[in-house]
Amino acid sequence: MKGLKFLGNSKVELTDLPDPVPGEGEVLVKVKASAICGSEMGAYRSPNAMNGNAGHEAMGEIADPNGSKRFRIGDRVGVFTIQGCGKCFWCLQGKPDFCKQAGALSNAHSEYIVSKEVWLHPLSDDIDDGLGVLLAGDGLGVPCGASMRAGVVPGDVTCVFGVGPVGLGMTLVQTFIGARVIAVDINPHRLSLASEMGAWKTINPTETNDLRGILLDLTNGLGPNKCFECSGRQETLDVAIDVTMPEGIVVVIGHGDQKINPQRLIFHKNLRLMGNWVCHFSDFDIMLKMLHNGLQANRLITNRFPIEQADIAYSRFSQGLEGKVILTQ
Repeated sequence: MKGLKFLGNSKVELTDLPDPVPGEGEVLVKVKASAICGSEMGAYRSPNAMNGNAGHEAMGEIADPNGSKRFRIGDRVGVFTIQGCGKCFWCLQGKPDFCKQAGALSNAHSEYIVSKEVWLHPLSDDIDDGLGVLLAGDGLGVPCGASMRAGVVPGDVTCVFGVGPVGLGMTLVQTFIGARVIAVDINPHRLSLASEMGAWKTINPTETNDLRGILLDLTNGLGPNKCFECSGRQETLDVAIDVTMPEGIVVVIGHGDQKINPQRLIFHKNLRLMGNWVCHFSDFDIMLKMLHNGLQANRLITNRFPIEQADIAYSRFSQGLEGKVILTQ
């Protein structure tokens, strides 16, 4: 089959990869669309080549049901990013991300992928391919899941540190819920995108030496009541913990090596500190309800490229010139 191969040093090529073969309880999916995720950038920029690619967000059509009673050839499905065992305590609750045998989907930027049938979302015809990827993967799932678990409600003042694709999703979802969102990023283009997603205020830390003071001024000295750290940087996590109002919530989403001293501010302000890795499979129905209530999630997609132009897509994404990027087949 055709698929992307990461060559190392920010280079990709479309080449021949081994055909995947479904095992027991698995189906073969012909990929129609996949999304580039920021978590792929480490592998993309690495000097080391991969045997395939780090793609893990995809939707497509059933190519081989492999005995499935749920799906037929041609059924449209979203493929969930995390593939658990399907039988343990957590999997039965729709939370395979906590399964001890869980693994992330890989090689999603390919002609075919294999998935356990239990981790497939049927997609109705009114959901286009790009939106199907957002629903099944990180693009919409992480913003919705983190916002729900943090209890974002109308009237909240939230701050999103880092408005890459996930941070833009946070901005869009929380604005839709009714919060006033402050977006913080050093990339002017992404701050512009955050404004398009409904951000109440945008701040570029490189244009001020008092980010903390600005955030306090915007909130009458109280600070945001919920902060979402999406950049994976120590300095922004420190500011988030510092400015969040007493009894507020700080959600850590960005991957990094941040260090936290709970005695410093969390303890004395009664803060709640939460982590958020991915969404749960069981969040799908809640996201569908948001869509039916008017959430325009497709706005998160800033570009679509045929997979043959993946080199251009990855280059633009890695330079911070895009929000969510879809590769089509």
